[in-house]
Amino acid sequence: MSTYEIGQQETDEPTVDLPPARDLAVADTGAGLLVYEIEREYREHIGREAEIARRLIGFADVTNWGVIAEAVRARGGGHGDVLHLPEYGLTELPDPAMDL
Repeated sequence: MSTYEIGQQETDEPTVDLPPARDLAVADTGAGLLVYEIEREYREHIGREAEIARRLIGFADVTNWGVIAEAVRARGGGHGDVLHLPEYGLTELPDPAMDL
């Protein structure tokens, strides 16, 4: 029987492809990055697309899964997100300094 820590996964499933960088945002928790997919919708009254939602899709560069779990809970997510969402490589993500 294997022992798992939060966020570590052993699987034979293929890795999940990320959406285009334009549709990603990251939040730096100090112990790793939360990776979000952005949903946009065209708003006629302002003449452009506006962000209408963000959905947590994974993590990157995690050094402390306990802090990540607290950050997810503070943003309304559950413990299952930490256990089941993938961890991505930093080279696949946009620069966190570019996000608000």
